[in-house]
Amino acid sequence: MDSTIFNRRTLLGSGALVGIGALLAACGQQANNEAAATASAVPSETASASASTAASDTASASATPSPRVTRGYSGNSKAPDGEYRKADEYGPAQNVPKPRNEPVQYPETEEGLYRMMKDWVVAHNYAIQTGDCSYAFKYVTEDAEEYEFYLYIQGLYQRGGWAVDGLDSYQPEGPLIYDEAKKMYRMMHRRFWGTVMYVESDGHLIMQANTEHSDDNFYFFFIYSDGYWKIAGSKAKEEM
Repeated sequence: MDSTIFNRRTLLGSGALVGIGALLAACGQQANNEAAATASAVPSETASASASTAASDTASASATPSPRVTRGYSGNSKAPDGEYRKADEYGPAQNVPKPRNEPVQYPETEEGLYRMMKDWVVAHNYAIQTGDCSYAFKYVTEDAEEYEFYLYIQGLYQRGGWAVDGLDSYQPEGPLIYDEAKKMYRMMHRRFWGTVMYVESDGHLIMQANTEHSDDNFYFFFIYSDGYWKIAGSKAKEEM
């Protein structure tokens, strides 16, 4: 996988997979008291194969199996309706504001692209916090690495896991350039993020902190069709 976003965000190839241990012990105890059982679903083939391999390696290296974790409520209680509460070791974020129902037609200009990207980031961060990727899927093409990342996030929540932190913001770092040969646009962006932790229901964490900033700048590729912008992929600037 070439995408800097997918490799860093899912951490399936280079991230650290560790026993959940004491960090989620309270979560497991609390959640077991909840009358909840999240339905399992088969994750995407790419994410499942990589995650299964990593989990298997970790399990074989540990003498003590990790406890199974069931989602509870962030903050260890159900938030009042309308009160946003971020994700933590107890469960996913609550009452996350929803994105637009549908993408908006914006002009084929830099300003139009900026406005689309703002809408997409809301849908993107909503997907990370809820596992509902239906909004984010509408802003990317199916062959984009970002689409595969959403398949992973969707599968994570369907398996009973969730994400803590990992929200993104983006800043344009260069002009909008049209590639006549490829029939698509590209623009350099900088991604801002701090830490991310993916909690798996099998009692493992996948986590990383953004301590290396040399790969935070990369190109997004875009297509424009029938009044709509879509993200068609991304690539590190060194690969251009």
